[in-house]
Amino acid sequence: MEWRTHLITGLTAGYLITGADVNSLLVAGVAALLPDIDHPNSYIGSKIPIIPSLIKITLGHRGPLHSISAAAFITLAVTIFGGPSLGIVAGVGYLAHILGDMLTPSGVPLLWPVLSKDIKLPLVKTGGLLERFVVFPGLCLGLMFLTVKLFFR
Repeated sequence: MEWRTHLITGLTAGYLITGADVNSLLVAGVAALLPDIDHPNSYIGSKIPIIPSLIKITLGHRGPLHSISAAAFITLAVTIFGGPSLGIVAGVGYLAHILGDMLTPSGVPLLWPVLSKDIKLPLVKTGGLLERFVVFPGLCLGLMFLTVKLFFR
């Protein structure tokens, strides 16, 4: 999936957990971009010098950072430094990214380190027409609907 789709997926997941809390949405959005820190050309990877290249060399793209264990680590780290509610939101945002990538032909090593085989349900090609013209706009409309519903109760 493209970074925009990951971001809107993370924001939507965060919204479903916490509503319109700005701090929580920020954490969910950033967490949804974090798994791609393993690629220097990704949106988040291009913002940070050197580290994404080192991660890609050692772990590869869509490696261990695209697993439930990485999501658990992020959840725990954010819980320790930001509290349980932000930890849960970070974990949900992170998992939203992983589940999105699981819907692509490449899949993700969801159960790493127990099973390193990529798990996939190849419905959407990254950057393909379905993602750009159906998935991303649909998620945007869904988030807008939820926001309007919240403010006009």
